[in-house]
Amino acid sequence: MHGNRNGGPPLRRPDPGSLQYTVQGLVLLELVVDPPVGGDRFDDLCEPVGLADVDGRDAVDALAAVGLAEQWTDVVIATTAARYFSTCGR
Repeated sequence: MHGNRNGGPPLRRPDPGSLQYTVQGLVLLELVVDPPVGGDRFDDLCEPVGLADVDGRDAVDALAAVGLAEQWTDVVIATTAARYFSTCGR
């Protein structure tokens, strides 16, 4: 068990109220609320909420690192875990 590598400790969650926290929340919201069937193109994901490409890319990378998003070239989708969590309590 101790020999298994899991990628290290999880990323530190951004401080609530920070730009990084807000951008990650906006990107995740865009990914889980009525997403296109084949996923969101990166440009289409950032444009509606007015995100700069750099902020959006950082947010997608952070969400992917913690298992809430998956990326393929320029397409981003919410993971099953993210979609499941977004429907809790409805």
